[in-house]
Amino acid sequence: MAHEGGWLALEPKLDSMDIKGAIADHMGHFSVYDIPNLLFVLVAALVFGYLAARWGAGRQGAEARHDALWAATAALAAALVRSQLPLATLVLAAAVLVGRRGDARPDTTLLTMLLIGIGCGSGASVIVGIALVLFIPIMRWALRGEKQA
Repeated sequence: MAHEGGWLALEPKLDSMDIKGAIADHMGHFSVYDIPNLLFVLVAALVFGYLAARWGAGRQGAEARHDALWAATAALAAALVRSQLPLATLVLAAAVLVGRRGDARPDTTLLTMLLIGIGCGSGASVIVGIALVLFIPIMRWALRGEKQA
């Protein structure tokens, strides 16, 4: 006996997957309510890092902006990791890789790219994309005037 839309429900329902579900699948362990908090911690880390670099360390110009970028990058890493041990391990490995390159100064751009990859790979592509809307202007401000390789 054939059942049209039968009680077994073995056939997929075409209307069950909508755009909200697709977006939610790519938010990782975040909820919609976490997005403003993520953007706030990026700005707060940037401002506090810049103030500490200027007033605490007495740094000027590009050096102070670069230090502020490190603070914002660390905030992005902590926000993506939250309390997940596997992600924390990946971020730690990325930081070690960046620090072990033998350069005089570790590269924040490389660490940022690794964090983007870790965030997207952990299923939080939507969150990474939203964070980059704010983080890219932060990077451009901090790296202004530096020569690109």
